[in-house]
Amino acid sequence: MASNAGAETSRGSGSRGLRHAQGRTWLWNLLIGILILGLIATLVPAAGDPNDLNIWTQILMFCVLAQGWNFIGGFTGYAAFGNVAFFGIGAYSVGICLMSGQPYWVGLIVGALAAGLFALLLGLPVLRLRGHYFAIATLGVAEALRELAAAQNIGGSGGTMALPLPALGPSSFFFAFVALSLACLLLTAWLSRSKFGYALIAIREGERAAEALGIETYRHKVAAFVLSAIPTALAGGLYAYQRTGFDPGAVLNVGFSVETVLLAFLGGAGTVLGPLIGGILFEYGSFRLLTTNFTYHNSLLGLAIIIVTIFLPQGLVGLAGEFLRRRATGAERGNRFREGVRHVRRYITANGI
Repeated sequence: MASNAGAETSRGSGSRGLRHAQGRTWLWNLLIGILILGLIATLVPAAGDPNDLNIWTQILMFCVLAQGWNFIGGFTGYAAFGNVAFFGIGAYSVGICLMSGQPYWVGLIVGALAAGLFALLLGLPVLRLRGHYFAIATLGVAEALRELAAAQNIGGSGGTMALPLPALGPSSFFFAFVALSLACLLLTAWLSRSKFGYALIAIREGERAAEALGIETYRHKVAAFVLSAIPTALAGGLYAYQRTGFDPGAVLNVGFSVETVLLAFLGGAGTVLGPLIGGILFEYGSFRLLTTNFTYHNSLLGLAIIIVTIFLPQGLVGLAGEFLRRRATGAERGNRFREGVRHVRRYITANGI
């Protein structure tokens, strides 16, 4: 009896230790993400290479886009392929404000509010759709906005905008994207532990079951869509001011949306760290390939989507987590086996066998 009690105690303590380690995953992901952003913010400017500074500014921009998409696509499970519409709204808001003599920061605020309002109004009808119907609807809206901006000559002929030279230096845009990515990381960490975040995950895992549990799925989906729009619009505003000019094809490019989805899935959609990891790895590799005159970037993008979908459905973060869980489970089984051997030895010694 004593032996059985000891074994049960060991098994229970091991299971509790495993569950405790899993419960702290979000915290470890948050700390690793903060460390990564801290290293980037420290090492890149210290190198003093303007080209590298520009490359990392673009990498962080894509990280922000992936982190923003993660709210609606990763946590809620709705594959939005039109988030570039929010990016374009942020860019055009900044451009219009600058051309009318308003301060730059006013354009950023207006862009974020306009994108949030647009996401709210768009989400009310399209979030009644599911699966590929929702994906196609959002894709169509982004394409429609691009054609509208060009046809209506918003900002200039064909929707082209030429902005005044920014008063901010290149490093200012770099640190702005670092701060925006950090804000998205903190928001994602909060979401993964909040009641609102749990509701979104429940919708992703089974919307009908979530409704049966009393979750107002429609309201939560719309809120996640709005939440996804705001950082995307801010990134668009920063991009527009840094580039000092753009056209509809640059800021309403549906390829941005496709690439954003890939980055989130590569790192791990629905995780705290995944979009940041996916954005850094893929975009850094992509920029390095472009510097070698690699001409098959779009082919590589398509191939990456296929590989990730088939072989890495949980992303790199999910793969690492599964590896650590298996190691922890294996260690727990090893401890139970060794504890059982000790009990058998004590029994043999006590009974003189």
